[in-house]
Order: sequence, then structure tokens, then C-alpha cells
Amino acid sequence: MNWLYYLLEANLYLVLFYGFYRLFLQKETFYALNRYFLITTSVSAFLLPLFQFGFLKPSENLVADYTLNDEIQQIYTPSESFQTQIKASIFNFENILIATYLIVSILLLAKLLYSLYKIMKMKKSSFKTLENGVKLFDLNESKVAFSFFNLLFLDPQLTEKSTIIKHELVHIKQRHSIDVMFYEILQIINWFNPFSYLIKREIKIIHEYLADEETTSYEVEKYAYALFLIKNSSGAQNLPLTNQIFSSSILKRRISMLNQKKSGSWARLKLVLFIPIIGGAISISTMAFTKDYAIVVLSSTEKVQPRNILQETPPLKEKAKLHIAVPKKNSTSVKVKKLHSIKKNEQTEKLPQTYFYARNTYYEGKATKTDPRFIVVNGKGIEDNKLFVGVQNTESVKIINQSIAIKKYGNKGKNGAVEITGNNIKTIDKFPTPPPFPRLSLDRAKNELLVIPESDYETKTLTIYNKHGEVVYNTTDYKNDWNGKQGNYGDFASDLPKGSYQYFMKISGEPLKNKRGAIEMKN
Repeated sequence: MNWLYYLLEANLYLVLFYGFYRLFLQKETFYALNRYFLITTSVSAFLLPLFQFGFLKPSENLVADYTLNDEIQQIYTPSESFQTQIKASIFNFENILIATYLIVSILLLAKLLYSLYKIMKMKKSSFKTLENGVKLFDLNESKVAFSFFNLLFLDPQLTEKSTIIKHELVHIKQRHSIDVMFYEILQIINWFNPFSYLIKREIKIIHEYLADEETTSYEVEKYAYALFLIKNSSGAQNLPLTNQIFSSSILKRRISMLNQKKSGSWARLKLVLFIPIIGGAISISTMAFTKDYAIVVLSSTEKVQPRNILQETPPLKEKAKLHIAVPKKNSTSVKVKKLHSIKKNEQTEKLPQTYFYARNTYYEGKATKTDPRFIVVNGKGIEDNKLFVGVQNTESVKIINQSIAIKKYGNKGKNGAVEITGNNIKTIDKFPTPPPFPRLSLDRAKNELLVIPESDYETKTLTIYNKHGEVVYNTTDYKNDWNGKQGNYGDFASDLPKGSYQYFMKISGEPLKNKRGAIEMKN
């Protein structure tokens, strides 16, 4: 649910930025700066999740699926359960969450449209045009005074009309209604976040500070203006989309700020504190979230690739937890068909294969990570890969990349998909335990090559892991020729340090004869 993580991260930023405003800026009198701070940070809250610091996760895109998990215990799955037609229930958690979110958002949108309708309905009254194309509408016996974009609504029977018009013209001139509409939409998107309501209320208060400040900057005395506000605030209507001069809920704060001592220029230096906050927030989110939705990587020398690229790039078959082979005619041995011509983001061709396991990556004798892709067997989707061990007697296995899988299977295909077909497929109830194997040693000073005993088969896939479970060497056609000096896997294409490594040798078409163990690298 990347959309949920994105929305969650954006709202965490929103809370963080509003907290900074409350602590450092709310009581300052540079109202215009505060206004732009709130607007800029509200927009930034939805942009910053698209960024991440690449140096904090340098190998995220290359070896993500090799991160070690807790040991996956042997799981027994009844064969007959696989024969049952698997149907995805529409009443799952994600669908209920989406439905609830959309229903509330639609209701709030309807409320917004109704408020707009009420304002447009008021335009039917007579009006006259003021300076800069502002239209003044007379609302007789309404006791209201407010503005909305270039529309000014006023009860002609109110006293001190000139003061009211000056106040409302400030709102119109500074385009405060754009801010109000922006935060109404923001509230519809983030209705579950109470801070979105607080920010919307704060921006409207700043609007009144700005209008009060300019109105009292000439001709109108602050004391008289405060009495005027108090006198007319009782009985004022609440119109959420408008800027209203008479608003009793914020009257006390407005009068207090009228008499507030002007903030010194040094107070603006508080904004410098905001710079490390942004950097720290991106750092935390880079490490705390999967960041699949991040599109810009900062401070990284790596070339950004799709996160599951190893499931689509043929030489790295171990990553895909899948071995594609073509059986030889009249022979028990098989030969790997290499797919070097496949381009990124293309669907692989359909190739014969006799088995498929959802878990076949081991490190130090422990199974790691269930295959995250959506597995489909003869048109039936596997809902939980952790309860699926594997199948035998398959005729073909087709790997489908993320973009195509999402189009075909929706959100289930977000990690890619594997389509398995066969007329006599049998369910594997127990994943075979890798046989124990002695620790091997490789002395590079003596020009030794890695030869794994009892692996004399025609085609072998060899993968070497370091102590972090990262792949440092991989080949789909091993010829007993690895000298331990050079890797051929991404950033590891250099001399490898001495120490302990793990190996996994996959024997084509013979999963029970696969070899796993440790290598002690010397010199």
C-alpha cells in the first residue's frame, strides 16, 4: 500500500512543520512571512516524501531481497488446499481502508461544494463595482461582512462601512481566498489528521492579522478598531470559505496581536533552525519507509534503478528465486537458457521449467525471505506466499515485471508476478532442507580455484554471499573457475577481502542436489 505510506509520511511532515511553527513563529509579528511559511511547508510535506538520501541506503535497489530475516520454519501445506479455487475477498483490510477514506473525502468534498453554492447564491443580490474590479454586494439585514476572491458581501446597515471595506480589500488584494481554498482541499485529503484543521485555522487567523495590521496602519486607531470588533462580533455567522472581519472565535487573539510589540529582525533567524529539521526528517524517512514512491535520490553516486530490477535481469537468477531451464531430449541433465537479450521493463518469454519454490535462498542454513511476487498457478493466484512451499511437474514459468503485473493483477502485482502452468502440477508440502556440507577453503596465494565436491553436473549456478548476506559473485554457468579475487556483481566487482563467505550452488533441474555451505577465503 504505497499510497498509504506516502500519505502517512506526508502527514508526519505536516505535523512536524506545524510543531516548528507553534514553537518558534506563532507569536512573532512578521505575519506575511508566517503565512508563506505555512503554505510552503504544507506543499513541501507532500513533495519531500518523493526524496531520499541515497547514501543512507546505498544497496537498497540491488540487494533488498537478500536482507536476512528470522529463520523461516518448515511449513506444511495440505495438497488439497491448493486445488481449491482461490478467490480474493473484496472485504480485506486494504479495500475497507480505501473505501472508508474515499467515503469521508467525498462527504467533505460535497460539503465544500455546498458552501460554494451558498456563496454563489448570494451573488443574485444587487452590486456595484469598486476599485480593481471588486464587486460589492448588498446583503440587507444580514449583519454579515466578508469577502471571497474579488467578491465583497456587506450589510449596508452596518456602521463604519468604510473601515469594513478597507479590511476586506486587504483580503482581496493579498488573495487570501486562494489560501483558504487550498487548505480546504488539503483538509479533504488529510481529514484523518487533526493538525490539518489546526493549520487551516491558523492560516485564517494570519489573514486577519494582516488585514488588521494594514487597516490600523493609517487613519483608524487601534483602540477604536478593537472596540469596533468587539461590538460587532456577537451574532456573526460562520462561513468557512470566507474571510470575515467579525469572527468571535479568534477575536481575543486578534486584539492581543494588535497591541503586540513588533518582532525584531533577529527573530527571522529562527528559520535557520528549520534547515537541519528538513534534512533530519528526510534521513529518518529514508530509513523508516520502504520509499518505493521516492523518485529523487539525493547524495548518491549510484544509478537509480527499479527496486526489483534483479527479478527482471536474467544473470541474477538467485535474486528471483527461480531457475529457468530447458530439458535436453532423452537426457536427465538440463542446460540453462540464457536471457541476456531481455531488456529492462519487458516481460520475459515463456520457458519450460519443472519446478518452482517460493523460498529457495539460504544463508548459513536458514531460509531467507519468501518470494514477494504474486504467484499464479494455472490461473489461480496464491494469496499468501508464506503458506505456499512450491510445485513440481511444471511445464513453464513466466516472470512478469512490476509494471506489467500491476496492469494485469492490480496492487497484487506491485512486486512483479510469476505465472506457472502445467497439466500435472503437484503441490510440494515440505521444502527440502539443504544437506549439510563441510566448510571449504580457498587460498588465493596458491592460485586455488573453487571446486565444490559432488557437483559434477552439466550446468550449475553459483552465488557467493558475504557476511551481510549480500551477493558478491553470481554466474549461471559455473565452470569451477572462481579464484576468489574478483566479483562480478554490482559494486563488488573488485578484490574481495579475506574472511568467511557463504555459497549456494544450484544444480539445473536437480533441486535436491543443490549445495550450500561456507567458504573460508585466505590471503
